[in-house]
Amino acid sequence: MLRRFVTACVGIPVVLFIIASLGKEVFLLVVLTVTAIALHEFFNMALSREAAIKRWTGIILGCLVVLAVFVGSNYSWAGTRGASFIVPGCFVFSVCILFFYHITLDSDITGAGKRLALTVFGIVYIPLLFSYVILIRNLSNGVDLLFLLLFVTWAGDTGAYIIGKWQGRHALSRSISPQKTVEGALGGLVFGILTALLCRMVFLKSISIPDCLIMGIGINFMNQFGDLSESLLKRTFDVKDSGFIVPGHGGMLDRIDSLLFAAPFLFYYVTIIV
Repeated sequence: MLRRFVTACVGIPVVLFIIASLGKEVFLLVVLTVTAIALHEFFNMALSREAAIKRWTGIILGCLVVLAVFVGSNYSWAGTRGASFIVPGCFVFSVCILFFYHITLDSDITGAGKRLALTVFGIVYIPLLFSYVILIRNLSNGVDLLFLLLFVTWAGDTGAYIIGKWQGRHALSRSISPQKTVEGALGGLVFGILTALLCRMVFLKSISIPDCLIMGIGINFMNQFGDLSESLLKRTFDVKDSGFIVPGHGGMLDRIDSLLFAAPFLFYYVTIIV
């Protein structure tokens, strides 16, 4: 708990400063760094006995996806429709590169299809989903929305931990994550909703209370879904934590797993509904 507290006290102000005070290019570099670390952790779990070049091929291609999202959402070229196709084009390129590698350079054909499928999944699961934080930041009130996303996520995690430790009795998903409880999930939901409403009072006055309430519920629900999804993967690969880079919290993927589905939800809710 002490390490978790110290990490939060140091990390949260740094994250908020990066989002609020630094430019889009610096924010891109941070997202690329986080993506590369999380992908490295994922491939260490999924392809633990593979050659390093196979893992790094997936990491480089994954970072290209994030870069494609950034370029496609920040730049357009007069007289062309290139920006509209850069992200799917990057995926086509990545899949072709992976097939080319396994066809021409992979000496171990046994299980090549499985390794290729896991690599493609990793590129979709982490870079594509996490890159929605770039799309959110590009919105007119993107900084405030990213603050909402993070505050609701952190509050939900804290509420789930506190209520789960205090009143947790019924397992939420015993086969996937035995320590998570229904009571903890409900506590996290309440903390998340209250935090969303507080954010509306302080810096999101342009968004209605009903919309803030729905966003708080949706973000928290997707947070918990994302956490359980990563727990499923860790259970599949028989590991406890994705890594050890974040003191008291595990790996980088353990820290961003809650955002991987919550960020797309928030982006689409704001752009389509709000």
